[in-house]
Amino acid sequence: MISGPDDIQGSTLLSVDKALAVVELLMRRAEPLPARIIAQEAGINRTTTHRLLNALMHRGWIEKPPGTTAYRLSLKFLALAHVSTQIRSFLEEVRPAMEHLSRLSRETVHLGVLDGWEVLHIDKVESLERVGVSSKVGSRGTLHTTGLGKALLAASPDEVLEEYLAYAASPAATVRVPDPDALRAEIALTRARGYAIDNEDDSVGVRCLGVAIRGAGGAPLFAISLTGPSPRFTLDLVEAYAPEVLATAERLSRRFGWDPESSSATRPRAGRERRAVAGDGRRGARPKASRQAVRGSSA
Repeated sequence: MISGPDDIQGSTLLSVDKALAVVELLMRRAEPLPARIIAQEAGINRTTTHRLLNALMHRGWIEKPPGTTAYRLSLKFLALAHVSTQIRSFLEEVRPAMEHLSRLSRETVHLGVLDGWEVLHIDKVESLERVGVSSKVGSRGTLHTTGLGKALLAASPDEVLEEYLAYAASPAATVRVPDPDALRAEIALTRARGYAIDNEDDSVGVRCLGVAIRGAGGAPLFAISLTGPSPRFTLDLVEAYAPEVLATAERLSRRFGWDPESSSATRPRAGRERRAVAGDGRRGARPKASRQAVRGSSA
């Protein structure tokens, strides 16, 4: 039977899809992987895996560390990735979503990434209110007390949470987790409802709603949060904004390669969803707050 153009095109697309699955797998792993593990985790048979690995090595995208039979991304791939970040900034891609949440809530919107065992704030949109939260890009937050940190922990595998707890209990730790079981329970709750809450845990007078943005495979890439003075940013408002914040996180996650159908990660949903706040973010009567900025980098 002679294959037609459609069959050839379909076969080509399938091969490209499998090759990209191998590349994305290596991007998510810090250590080189043997072909057997690559085939197993990518869901590709051994023969096809070896063919794809040879093709990727021929193009210079992957390499074998000297003296090993495992594979990792090559310096050429890393150089191309670095060049692409100079041409197109991911912050520019995320900024419109942050500005949308700012207009919706009128609160400060933070973006943070996991850096070691801390959250590093790398971007923010200031509150549209006269009273906001005082924070700085480049500042760091604690994982188990901030909305960003809790969201990143909840979106990570259990092993990451246990490693963090082990670090927090070590002599080298700069933070302590007073009640590990309570944190485990809170992370479980965060996973169930899809978003994290910093209910003045990090800074008195500051409340935060945080969500993680996932990449290919479901691993968290970064997190975004709404942060405001607790007298104004009430728990009722946290619940009201949660559905739109979750929807925004899902849209961003899909743009960054997350596929909820093939990912083992749970699709985020708001727990007790109340009527979502829509429109331009105008709200009714709200408690008065001091005209001075509420200090604290809680996010």
